[in-house]
Amino acid sequence: MSVSDVHPDPAASRRRRWLIALPFALIVVVGIGWSFAWNWSAERASAEIDAWIVREAADGRAWNCANRELGGFPFRFELICTAPSVTFAGPAEWTARMTRAHAVAQVWNPRHIIAEFEGPSVLTETSTGREITANWSLLQVSGVGSEGRAERASVAANDYTLAEGGTTVFSARHVELHVRHHPGEAMGTLDIALGFTGASGMALSTPQARTSGVAMAQAAALAAKSIDGELQATLTQVPPFRTMPAAQRLALWQQAGGRINLELARVTGGGGALSASGDLGLDAQHRPDGRLDLAVVKAQPLFAAMAEAGLMPDFLANLAPAMMMAGMPTTVDGQKASSFPFAFRDGRVMLGVLPLGKIGPLY
Repeated sequence: MSVSDVHPDPAASRRRRWLIALPFALIVVVGIGWSFAWNWSAERASAEIDAWIVREAADGRAWNCANRELGGFPFRFELICTAPSVTFAGPAEWTARMTRAHAVAQVWNPRHIIAEFEGPSVLTETSTGREITANWSLLQVSGVGSEGRAERASVAANDYTLAEGGTTVFSARHVELHVRHHPGEAMGTLDIALGFTGASGMALSTPQARTSGVAMAQAAALAAKSIDGELQATLTQVPPFRTMPAAQRLALWQQAGGRINLELARVTGGGGALSASGDLGLDAQHRPDGRLDLAVVKAQPLFAAMAEAGLMPDFLANLAPAMMMAGMPTTVDGQKASSFPFAFRDGRVMLGVLPLGKIGPLY
């Protein structure tokens, strides 16, 4: 019998066709199922956004988008908000407006949201028309939350500027802010970390009539004396995050026994450094209560750099030698420094054992 006389087994042929078709069929089924699951999750996310907007309105913050789009299929959820705005209710109503917001969350981790905002942002006081404008080259916000509440949040901005009436009152090459609920503590206990590099203040506002060459020279000089800073602190008994006057918020914080544990605050520039730590609160008469320990290394070049950057009045920088004479000698990171241990008790300010005077209520 020749090979040509052997007929193929029909059952074997059918099995081969199934082996080829089955993977494609599974892909189609999985794709359809994933599409249904994504759309269901997207509708749920949209409903959660609407519910969050309602909760925010109850806390005095009315959010709005000129146009809202939800996309990102198949592996992400993307929310694009055109012309976002938020109005803060209260005696002095303010409204903040931006150009565009783009938020993204991965399907497998929807609790972690990353967003980018396009500037500028204009904050307007409704009653007076007063405007404060912030701008940046890149602004990113990330947050992790559950049950409609944020557990931690971070903000990072490049080339940040803050201006009012055409005058830049603060700018920085880079700014970061991180806030989280302190692990194992009540919801009102927050850890805060802040950092900035290349900061300058309103004294550096330069008239447009100046030549570009002069402006470039000033920028180079500023870069050589860059003012950088960082802060790490823990706040306890923080009131609920709803719109209220500052005095009311401070009163609630004081009544609950709130404190600021300042682990580190540090400003560097011109080869010098100023650092601070302490524990502060308010007494029943709304006066500072606690301690604040300052240490200064190379005060003269530090203050001169801060004055040149517009972050300190010139006259105060000129008083650096006299101010340092009041400090106590110490060392910081192996360098000679002057320390200033301030104490605030019963409306009085002490430098070590030396009484400096009285201090009144803050509000």
